[in-house]
Amino acid sequence: MGRVGWCGVGWIMVASLATRPGPLPRASGPNSALKPIRLTCLDPEATGYATFQSHNQKVVWTRRGIFAAYIRTRNAEFTAQTWRLVRSTDGGKTFSTVYEAVHATNPPVLEADRAGNLYLIRADFVDGNAYLYRFLAARKFAEPAVKKLEGGAAGKYAACLDEKRGALYFFSHNGRFFRVPTDGGEPVRVELVREGRDAVLQYPSLCLDDRGRLHAAWTSQKKGVYLYWDIHHMLSEDGGQTWRNMTGERVPIPVAADQTGHALRISLDDEDEVHTWLSSFAVAQGKAHFVYLSQSQPPRQRYVRYDIATGRIEVDIRPEFRGETIRLLGLDSLLAVGRGKLYCVGNDGGRLACLVSSDNGRAWHDYARSQETLSLYAIGGARAVTPSGEIIGTFTDSVSETPSSTRKPRVFFFRIAP
Repeated sequence: MGRVGWCGVGWIMVASLATRPGPLPRASGPNSALKPIRLTCLDPEATGYATFQSHNQKVVWTRRGIFAAYIRTRNAEFTAQTWRLVRSTDGGKTFSTVYEAVHATNPPVLEADRAGNLYLIRADFVDGNAYLYRFLAARKFAEPAVKKLEGGAAGKYAACLDEKRGALYFFSHNGRFFRVPTDGGEPVRVELVREGRDAVLQYPSLCLDDRGRLHAAWTSQKKGVYLYWDIHHMLSEDGGQTWRNMTGERVPIPVAADQTGHALRISLDDEDEVHTWLSSFAVAQGKAHFVYLSQSQPPRQRYVRYDIATGRIEVDIRPEFRGETIRLLGLDSLLAVGRGKLYCVGNDGGRLACLVSSDNGRAWHDYARSQETLSLYAIGGARAVTPSGEIIGTFTDSVSETPSSTRKPRVFFFRIAP
């Protein structure tokens, strides 16, 4: 267990950290028409890349608690990052450290099964592999079993658990896709995405729909220039063995990462010369949902809904994505599903905010907004709401990491009440 420390937002459990007091961010008050947002500081002195980024899942809930993963330190070469798995057993009010290690990795991704077991995957930029840690609830999450995913290391990666097929899927931005048996069998590696004519793969995402279809989406990076080029999607009905578009067209594997490949392009033709970066992606009630920012002038925030059965666009909201008073505009966001509703958490002028849709994305309304402004970075969280209906996630309160900085970036966990 850790110890209690002041983190600028309340008393929490942390592990052997030097702390300093800070301003107290206030959540939406009980008299507000909006739902309250409760913040818990996981770490008062972390790195700016602590929760990098919103394309994958680093927060999960089980009957045994809420779990989150992040990195808290890094070296200049990015070869020695201190990463942590933390746990809360009181609904996110306090956290204790379950596991801590130092590796050349970005924040690990998390999945959890119905029995409450955890699956954590992190990369190793030094040896070129990824590593799967299985934390068993029966062992109180101690002494995890570790399995190597040969050649799986990359800076951006995503995972998804398929309990019916007994498989864990892992997709990294080097284009490799892994199907890992959850019974301890050997992983199968597939070259899923290759370099395209104009762009290469970046920021992969994975999720599973209620019919057992596996969905993969990604952002590409244009060659020779810093420019996020386009956004793509495809799906598999057989656990990643074969792939197709929502229109039914077969996608030959490996598929080109850019518009020269067969995967469905989500971004628009007039966005080729500006950054487009898929911040969040979800599937619910037969529909696929995408949220991204196009960094045009002025910037365009786009939400688009596809019908999975036909591949047709049914809802296309742009250039503003808003409710009555909340306007989400930012590079990162979280789409969460539950209780027949769809939620989107993002940045409203520096305040953490949430929109809700009760008709699977056709209309959006104000739901929650924090009162204090923060330097929001890498907002992400659990794909599904908790059994009590809470939306949970993490973000980094970022600052410039310079010798003259007065404080370090802080890691926050958030809960949005039902």
